[in-house]
Amino acid sequence: MLFDVEHNSFWSEDWGAKPGVLADVLMVARTCLAAVPTMVPVCSHRYLPAGRGTYGHPVLSMYQTDIIYYGTDLVDYVHQEFGGPGLDRQDEAWDPKATVSFWRDLVS
Repeated sequence: MLFDVEHNSFWSEDWGAKPGVLADVLMVARTCLAAVPTMVPVCSHRYLPAGRGTYGHPVLSMYQTDIIYYGTDLVDYVHQEFGGPGLDRQDEAWDPKATVSFWRDLVS
């Protein structure tokens, strides 16, 4: 994410006004990112949030600030990634909803 802050002008509105000096931009971004819920790697660049209240959270595919749903939960993710019975992403029942603050606002 810091790569996109530095090279692609990413800035979250939650972080307040963007400083004018790159070193300050990175310092504020690092400080703010340290306070968001931790993401736990599942496999490659697939993640789940750590901590209480995250049971059943969708698996997110995260590459820099390109964040998409990759499974409605861990079981669905395994089916999506490795094959097996599960919902097709075209099925209207496949409707993941992120609930963890900060990350839910970045899912595209």
